Amino acid sequence: MKYEIVKGKTDPISNEQTSSLSETPQWTLDEIALSKSTREQIKEMIAYVKNRDKLFVEWEFNRFIKTGKGLSINFFGPSGTGKSITAEAIAHQLDMNIIKVNYGELESELVGGTSKNISQVFQESEKSHSLLFFDEADAVLSKRISNLSQAADYGVNSAKSTLLTLMDKFNGVIVFATNLFENYDNAFLRRIIFNVEFLVPDLEMRTQLWQFHLSKNVPKTISYERGGGNQRRFMRG
Repeated sequence: MKYEIVKGKTDPISNEQTSSLSETPQWTLDEIALSKSTREQIKEMIAYVKNRDKLFVEWEFNRFIKTGKGLSINFFGPSGTGKSITAEAIAHQLDMNIIKVNYGELESELVGGTSKNISQVFQESEKSHSLLFFDEADAVLSKRISNLSQAADYGVNSAKSTLLTLMDKFNGVIVFATNLFENYDNAFLRRIIFNVEFLVPDLEMRTQLWQFHLSKNVPKTISYERGGGNQRRFMRG
């Protein structure tokens, strides 16, 4: 991340800063240990994106879609189960770059500043053909504040409304990740097509992790059958 937006900044993010967000994904699906159900759902997502033109144009489903034709995905599960790196792997599989966003970096004390920052990130995503990844997404997808008591509350609700509008118009791919899925607002849930649970690694997944992280050049005979909880420390994302 080549910029940072924190409370106390006087100006929203500039176009120059936004254009520096797009990154080349560093992970592939072959490098990630996932449960069979999770991997199957990811294959479905990739097939959806790759065949989107057939679905909407050739098969004429665009007759029923009056807004954007983007794909909104939600990854949920405990920390360290591979959500972030899987988002990168999907971008790699789709031959896209990735823009990683943490909502806290988009917050602004200026009136309307946060909404403007979110809008510019979406614009850059479409412009650079990048998958848009929101980490700790519950910060922005959580339920809207009903009892508005201060100006900041109006700003938070305004940012959420802006995000809802952008999701409706978006033609790209968005991945949200959270370990607090139950906090999501129903308005966002209705716009998310895939909700994918990431599970704590079982024995098979832990064995894959050991095999991936321990090179064959390690001068030691290794048995992968003696699985233990400490193997989870190799998980990232």
